[in-house]
This record gives sequence, structure tokens and C-alpha cells, in this order.
Amino acid sequence: MTKKKLELLYDVSNYVFENGDVADKLRLVASDYDVSDEVVSDILDNLRDLMNPDGGIPFNLEQGNPSSVKDTAEILHLLIKLDDYDKKMLSKMVTFLVSRQKNDGGFAEALNLDDLIEDKWGGTTGREWYPVGVSVTWLTGKALEALVLAGYDDTVRLRKARDFLLYSQYEDGHWPDYKGQEISDPLGTGNILPALRVMGINSDHKVYKDARAAMLQHIKTSVKNKSALDMVDLLAVGEPKDDLERNLITNAIELVKSSQKKDGGWSQPGSKKSDPELSSLLAYVVARVPY
Repeated sequence: MTKKKLELLYDVSNYVFENGDVADKLRLVASDYDVSDEVVSDILDNLRDLMNPDGGIPFNLEQGNPSSVKDTAEILHLLIKLDDYDKKMLSKMVTFLVSRQKNDGGFAEALNLDDLIEDKWGGTTGREWYPVGVSVTWLTGKALEALVLAGYDDTVRLRKARDFLLYSQYEDGHWPDYKGQEISDPLGTGNILPALRVMGINSDHKVYKDARAAMLQHIKTSVKNKSALDMVDLLAVGEPKDDLERNLITNAIELVKSSQKKDGGWSQPGSKKSDPELSSLLAYVVARVPY
């Protein structure tokens, strides 16, 4: 495994490995961060123990919870990036994800996750963006990208998911979280652009161009407002096409680096305490963003 040091002000690994869950630790491994083979083996063992019999990863990575499309797609996406991974475990995750595709081509969480999602996000931030039982655009983006990267080759299912996304974009270039929602969600676009890219959507396709332009504008505004949180979607724009884009991405990465806390992590807006998930996400972006 190729290993490298991330160019950060402080070491993020100690914080994440002391405070993060399996997904957070796996993101550092997938970033080619300097993690020993023994630690990687322990993470994979923990994943095997965590996986539900249906092949899914339990919601919030808590054993005993029902399987979640979101958590399974995120773990599968990271697992593929390892030099050596458990193909049997990968196959089970693919099978679970496929089982959660709806007739319209989108992917949805099962109804039995409603209370768990409400408990985690409903009280403070609202959860209009994460309904159950209906196809969710950003969730479809996550699942579609993971399936393609995992080598799933049922073109009918993949194209249905692609078309669900292509025909649900709003005029501002972003997507609603689900069909019928009045407003669009820039954070959803960050999960959809990579899925369209791996599905071979041409960069000149209107949907792709509008989405990428909208995401670049969102990042530009977020950099101006010093919102490091929004930089988790920086990878969605892909390779910079000119010096203006390259400068924007450079400034975005500098914002991420300068907002790192002394414990090695990053904090959510309005909080002084570092957050393991956000920290691993931003470390992953710094390691993999092209500029």
C-alpha cells in the first residue's frame, strides 16, 4: 500500500483513530494515509462483524440497527479503494444496495429507519433532506457511484438510476432531495455529480455542465463565507479546467487546512468540539482533490 503524509497543520490520524467509527478510520486508509497493515486488518474485521445478514451496513454503524443504503454505499465506496479487500463482503454489499432500488430507478431507505433518522437529525437540523420509503436523489447518487465502481454490470438497473437523476435536476443546476420538494439542495449535488461521471455522462451534457457550474459557485460562496464544512463536496467538481477553477480549489483547500483544530480534527459550525466524521471527510478531500 502506498502511504503518505497529508499536508496538514496537525496530525489528523490520532484524533480519528481515538474518536472515530469504522467509516471514519476507513476514510483515512482510503486516503493513502500512513496506516499500518495490522490496523487495516482490524478495521476490515470490524466491518465483517458489523455487517447485517442482508449484506447491508447498519444505520449509524451501530450493531443491531437495520441496514442503511447511505452507510452501505459509503463503506462500499471506500472499500473499493483499498489495495486488498474482501470480495465476498463487497458482493454482499452490492446485493443489499440493489435490493433497495425502487421502480423509478432511485434508491430509498426502508421504513424501519424512520425513527432512527429522526432521532439523529430531526431534533436540531430537521430532516426534510432524508425521508424514508421514497427515492432520494443524493442517496441514489451515492448508491449508483458505489455500484459502478464495484463492477456491478446490470446496465438496465444502472441506467434507470442514471435517468432518475438526469430527469430530476432543477433549473438552478442542483437537485431536490426527492421529487416534489420545492427547494434544491447543493449538498445533494455533491453526491450526484460523481455518479453521473462514472456513468459516462459527457462533460458537455447540459445536466452535467449545469450541475458542475452550480457546485463551483456554491464552493466559491462557501470559501468567501469561510465555511469549511461545504468543502466535503470539493471532489465532486473533478479536475479543474482552467486557472480560475484551479485557484478556487487551491483557496478551498487552504480554508480546510487553516480551519483545522489543534487536536487534529475539524468542528461543525457552532461547535467548538471536533467531529470525527467531518474530520475524516475533510482529510479525505485534502488527500484526493486534484489541483
